[in-house]
Amino acid sequence: MSAGYTLNTSVPPMPERSMKFKKQFGRACVACNKRFFFVVMAANFLNACVTVSQSPKPSSPLETKLDGHSSATTSPSSSTHNSTAKVGDAVAIDAAARPVIIRPPALWDGTAVTWEELRPLLAERAGASVLEELFLERQLDRMLAARKIIVTQELLETEQRELVASLSDDPERAAVLLNELRAAQGLGEMRWKSLLKRNAAMRLLVQEDVKITPEAIAAVIDAAHGARRQCRVMALPDLATCAKARIRLEAGESFGEVAADLSTDRSAERGGLVLPVSRLDPSWPSSFRQTLWSLQKGKVSSPVLIDNGYVFIRYEDEIAGDETKMDDARAVADRAVRRGQERILMENLAKQLRKSQRNVTIFDDSLLDGWTRVKNAAR
Repeated sequence: MSAGYTLNTSVPPMPERSMKFKKQFGRACVACNKRFFFVVMAANFLNACVTVSQSPKPSSPLETKLDGHSSATTSPSSSTHNSTAKVGDAVAIDAAARPVIIRPPALWDGTAVTWEELRPLLAERAGASVLEELFLERQLDRMLAARKIIVTQELLETEQRELVASLSDDPERAAVLLNELRAAQGLGEMRWKSLLKRNAAMRLLVQEDVKITPEAIAAVIDAAHGARRQCRVMALPDLATCAKARIRLEAGESFGEVAADLSTDRSAERGGLVLPVSRLDPSWPSSFRQTLWSLQKGKVSSPVLIDNGYVFIRYEDEIAGDETKMDDARAVADRAVRRGQERILMENLAKQLRKSQRNVTIFDDSLLDGWTRVKNAAR
């Protein structure tokens, strides 16, 4: 032995130590493999439970496969995620293999009414009207955009309140009349909202043309609260008939009898009796009102020239006006005048826009038939 070398007798020789180490390492590997096996089995079981409980529904088989592939590459346990991907693939394939069921619009006695049957009939019945409404709405949208005006939800609610209030002063009665109106005109939820939107849009667009004058307000106040005169009228087509009527009146026949026999007005069945007329009532021609308010009670006027002929007027009685606060009456009158002018202007605007609906191409035969008939009838 060389100098400095010492022999440690407590350490076994090299071959014996190697054999002992191999035995210990083998036992440790077996134990580790058993633990790892049980861990993997438990993970697979938990993953399968989660997969079944969630019942994944991928949007397409390709997305399922990509998801499975991504999970397999990022997860520490590739076998677990591979099983999840397989379950997802099976669900996606099953969903793709299922037939798409299209529900028919209606059934009668167990038989389906298809859209192929229903669509052309609907197009002929109301397609032209609905198409006209859609075109009108688009025309109004363009006009609003050009003027940078927006129809707000508040305006839509105001339109509905105004329409309901115009039907009746009684809220319950107004609600009943509204339901009847919507049923008669086929105004479901969508068409009702479209109607409110069109009305609100047109009301905004005509505001610049509304002109409220003191004379118009005074006429409305007078018609609502001023004195009114009850009268009978006899509408006649020409002066020759007026002469015959005058002869009968001078012979002693009552005005009501002659009016019932000769008058062309709807009031003939009532002997010519009409609703009371105020001095400034705009619903009557000014020549008629001036003549009525210049007559003495019980007297008959000379023939008065009106738009479609002549009329005799007999003044029956006067109804005194009521007492009301002028400020309140003026506010109501202002609103009435504004609404009246808006209504006329909105109707004129709608007519103009409908007439300009010329650049229209219709490909559906049934819709074209209805559109042509409606347009021809409007000429």
